[in-house]
Amino acid sequence: MNGHTAKMRTNPLIGRKAWFGPRRLGWGLSPVSAEGWGVTVIAVAAVAVLASVDRHARWLSLVVVAVLLVITFLKGTSPGGGPDAWNEFQASRGR
Repeated sequence: MNGHTAKMRTNPLIGRKAWFGPRRLGWGLSPVSAEGWGVTVIAVAAVAVLASVDRHARWLSLVVVAVLLVITFLKGTSPGGGPDAWNEFQASRGR
């Protein structure tokens, strides 16, 4: 384990199951469970619908994006980077 993943949070802040985990390549989080993918699809659909219904109320789309970011923060792990973080995350899940 190298220095930047030594302090990586491998459990979500709320609940036991992580919906979002470190990306396999790069830095950030991506969905790792059905719940995470569901939240992501619903958020993208909501932004698309809100953008097409009322082009002057873009703040609604920003609210949806903000809610997605909050959910990702609360139900995700630390955004690590690269294969080391992914391997550590998988090991913490018992795989």
